[in-house]
Amino acid sequence: MPSRLQITPLLPHHLDDLALAIRKPEVYEFIEREVPSHERFCDGLARALAGPQQPGEVWLNHLVRLADTGRVIGRLEATLHHGIAEVAFLFDPAVWGQGYATEGLCWLHERLMNEEAAPSAFWATTVPQNLRCQALLERCGYQRTAQDWPLPLLSYDEGDLVYRRGV
Repeated sequence: MPSRLQITPLLPHHLDDLALAIRKPEVYEFIEREVPSHERFCDGLARALAGPQQPGEVWLNHLVRLADTGRVIGRLEATLHHGIAEVAFLFDPAVWGQGYATEGLCWLHERLMNEEAAPSAFWATTVPQNLRCQALLERCGYQRTAQDWPLPLLSYDEGDLVYRRGV
């Protein structure tokens, strides 16, 4: 079955379209106190596209479009380090509940398993209040873990829930 999504590397010329899709209060409800300005949004992603400052890290950022219309609906990202992949995703609230994030995250797993240094596991963090994110992770095979993981998680903030998915 053909994918409903077109997923490509995120490039600087995509940032304005991506900003229109995800710079919305619903998206930032559990991330920041307020929606970033357009300039701050683009500056932050430009830094992400420039790549990591730490040796041994690889940052992958992808733009997600609807395959039939080309409309930008979100982004997928992964940080590869210490033999694992930390994943994250942001999607336009207008497409929530339609399975696009599930399809995108499953695509990301497959993509990462084709890396030269494929991860030994996938990890993600979220705040306890973000039930939608927790449900998505569980649909994609992640299990909530205790806070005794054996390696540093770059996306972890005090109080976050931590999820792991084996390969």
